[in-house]
Amino acid sequence: MPDYTLVTLTDTDGSLAAIAPQLGGWLLRYARPMPGHGLVEALHCSQAVIDRYPREMYAGNPILFPLVSFNHASGKDHHYEWNGQVYPMPQHGFGRRSRWTVVRQDAAAVSLELTANETTRKDYPFAFCHRLTYRLANGRLHWEQVVENRSPDAMPFATGFHPYFAVPLTPKSERADCFVEIPEAKRMTMHDRGASFTAKPFLAQNWSVQEDVADTLFLAGLKKSELVLVDPGSELEVILNFEDAPQHRFVALWAKTPEEPFYCIEPWTSLPNVFTRAKDRELILLEPQKTFRAAMWMELRKMA
Repeated sequence: MPDYTLVTLTDTDGSLAAIAPQLGGWLLRYARPMPGHGLVEALHCSQAVIDRYPREMYAGNPILFPLVSFNHASGKDHHYEWNGQVYPMPQHGFGRRSRWTVVRQDAAAVSLELTANETTRKDYPFAFCHRLTYRLANGRLHWEQVVENRSPDAMPFATGFHPYFAVPLTPKSERADCFVEIPEAKRMTMHDRGASFTAKPFLAQNWSVQEDVADTLFLAGLKKSELVLVDPGSELEVILNFEDAPQHRFVALWAKTPEEPFYCIEPWTSLPNVFTRAKDRELILLEPQKTFRAAMWMELRKMA
């Protein structure tokens, strides 16, 4: 069982959020009282999942940094190449596997930081400060991500979030009835293990969570930076809005199987294998002493 403390945030309407700083700054819970349902958990989580950390993190909302998905380089899986040097990099990066430090906290908000250290520099030779702030306001959970490059050279990275939404949202409903409202976009198809991607039109639609997305549905060019998970049987929905994160231009939809108690809707700044696909210009190159910022929110509410 991992050693960690839990930071719990509360709002005046009874909403709460719980974060484990030592477990990768992992948001484990976002819950809100809903009429007729009591306290409803928007995110899937269980102690059994937490106990498997860091081997599996199929819960909450892990942070992805400095990589989303995978990267292959020089014939090696889970490696990347930079300036002629090949380094190992785990799936979704090391941010979710690192111990974050609480730097500010009150009843409804907490700020966490991850700074470069001996462990990170070994495989990611850059000095950085990554701050993540979670804040509850009027029942809505906001979070802000700020990355500062403290290196003398440009710092390459990709980043994203990986929320595991509960499906269904309450026992009164069935998973098979849930769907995601997706705006018009482009569906990206991966070729040769991420060597390239091709795009096809994707019409705005209600996408059933029963569709098999074990191989991941990749979307780009969304007409609106907002997706909604809808649970008609419970008459509830969860909005995920990333309009204030303009560099999160991609979304990945994933579930291990169509029977899982979760469904992932993941805003990313790139598609997989981004270091090796440098020509596609998805990799963020943050200049020295410059700052990257992104903000998002989710809200559990009655169906509109």
